[in-house]
Amino acid sequence: MSNTQIDIDFAKAWDNSQGSFSMNVANRILNFAEEKNVKIKTALDICCGAANLLNIFHNRGIKCVGTESRQGMIDYSKQKYPEIEFVKTVKMSEIPGKHKYDLITCNHDVVNYFENFDEWKEFFKSAEKHLEKNGMFVFDFYTKKKLSTWNETTFFSSEWLDYITDVKSGIYDKTRIIYTYYINYKDYVIKTRDIVVECYFENNVIFEALNKAGFKNIMVVDENLNPLENIEFADRIHIVAMKK
Repeated sequence: MSNTQIDIDFAKAWDNSQGSFSMNVANRILNFAEEKNVKIKTALDICCGAANLLNIFHNRGIKCVGTESRQGMIDYSKQKYPEIEFVKTVKMSEIPGKHKYDLITCNHDVVNYFENFDEWKEFFKSAEKHLEKNGMFVFDFYTKKKLSTWNETTFFSSEWLDYITDVKSGIYDKTRIIYTYYINYKDYVIKTRDIVVECYFENNVIFEALNKAGFKNIMVVDENLNPLENIEFADRIHIVAMKK
């Protein structure tokens, strides 16, 4: 089996195990934008994965672009959503071209994959640069509280997909996550997996970097995009940052 097919198999497994997260976020973002009278005609999703978030935007008449560093994810997403534009990047944090967008998103704790904080800062600056005036930047991250103490192994089983997620913290300021998928085809089973390292930083340092990147209206919210009151106790933080 080719490496490309293995990548596509992983993308399919990831989509079916994790894809609903982005779908839920997409609807919340659109509702939030409507409440704030933010007009969204164009959207860019960084590290778009299986593109479920972009598909919801597309169905609302928004012109969408998704970036991905994994060719398998792009190939899989193109098969599902051929009307959406996808761009392959070298780095997950890369925002290609000079186009500006009304909305830029980066969901599902992707920013935690950036292994040094300079990359977080450059990503924030690039997002601000590629936003239209009054544009909206939305992303989420696991907090230091969550990642520094997260040790867990979970197992899920369905008719065609079984998977194990193994999380181990305490590796300096990093946490290792292993996703192992078993895809049950008619006559055989395929195993595919991925190992990621997620990094964490102090919340106030992240907020300060957003300010320095040029975002002046920064809203710290929960998964429903409602104001987050107890930030210090949060496991995951969502950010809505507006460009002025």
